[in-house]
Amino acid sequence: MNLDQIIGQKALVNQLKIIIASNRTGHAYAFSGPSGMGKRTIALAYAKALLCAGCKPGSVCLPCRTFLEGTNPDFYEVATDKQSIGVDSIRAMQEDMANRPTYGNRKVYFIDNAQQMTIQAQNCLLKTLEEPPEYAVILMSVTSFDALLPTVRSRTVNLRLNPYSDDEMLQILQPIYTLDKNEWDFIIRFSRGIPGNAIHLIEEGSVRDLRQLVFKLLEKPDDIQLAEEVRKTLSESKTDLPIVLDILLSIYRDCMMVLEGMENRLINSDKKDMIIWIASKISKRKLLDKAKAMEEIRRSFEMNINHQLGVDVLLMEIQEV
Repeated sequence: MNLDQIIGQKALVNQLKIIIASNRTGHAYAFSGPSGMGKRTIALAYAKALLCAGCKPGSVCLPCRTFLEGTNPDFYEVATDKQSIGVDSIRAMQEDMANRPTYGNRKVYFIDNAQQMTIQAQNCLLKTLEEPPEYAVILMSVTSFDALLPTVRSRTVNLRLNPYSDDEMLQILQPIYTLDKNEWDFIIRFSRGIPGNAIHLIEEGSVRDLRQLVFKLLEKPDDIQLAEEVRKTLSESKTDLPIVLDILLSIYRDCMMVLEGMENRLINSDKKDMIIWIASKISKRKLLDKAKAMEEIRRSFEMNINHQLGVDVLLMEIQEV
C-alpha cells in the first residue's frame, strides 16, 4: 500500500510526505496507538516510500517491486515467535546494519509491537540509536510510546495515530463486509474509531452475543436462570469480562445521552427503546456512580482480582439497574 492509499490519518500522512520531500528523514520513528489502529500498515507504507527509487507512471521501480514481493534486501523486519522481543533479535538486526544499502541510500528496519522488547533488547537498541549508520532508518509500532525506555523515547520521533472518524471507518470496512444499517451503527460507535475493534466485532460474533445477554439481564434482572447463564459465560472466559465492561459503559453512556435529550447519538441505537426504559429508572448521579464502579472493576481485574469474585460483583451491578 502507498501513503496516498491510506484512509484517514491525514495529518500524519502529510507529515510523512513532508519528511520525505524535504529529505530530512530521522533515524527512528515510533507509530503509536491502540492495537487495531493500522500502525503496521502505515509503517510499511512509509518504509516503501523511503526505499522508492522514483516510480514512473505505469511502472514500478525495482526497490518498490522487491518490497512488495518481500525480497528487498534494504528492508529488514524484526520477527519473533515468542511473547517478547529479546536482545538476540536486536543484535541480528544490528549485524544486518553493518552492510550498506543494495539499491539506494537507505536501509529501513521495522520492529513491530516494539513494546514487547525486553529491557535488555531496548538497551541494545539504544546503542544503535545513539550512533546510527547514516543510511539506517528504524521504524517501530508500539501500543504505548511510554512502554519504551525514556532513553529510547528521547531518540525517537513519536507519530501517534488518532481514532478514525465514522466516515473513515466505513470507507475502510464497507468494501470488505456487508451489514445492515443498525449493525453498522453499533459496530462503528462501539469500536471507538479503531478498525481492528470493528473487525473483531464483525468476525468473532461473541461481542454481539454477550451484548444480547447483558440487555436480556438488564430487562429481567430477577431472572435467576438468565443470571446463571451470564455467570457461567463470564466464569469460563476471562477475555469476555473486559468486553462486558465496555458494553455496560456504552449502555450507561447512552442512558446519559437520553437524559440529556441527545437520543440521536446512541451507540446502541438498535436498542433505543430499551435504553429509554433504563434511563427512565435511573438518575444522572446513579449513572455516573455506575460508570465509576465499572472502571474500578476494570482496574481490579488488571490487578488480578479473584476472577469469580469479580464476576459476582459485575452481575450485582447489572442487576441493580
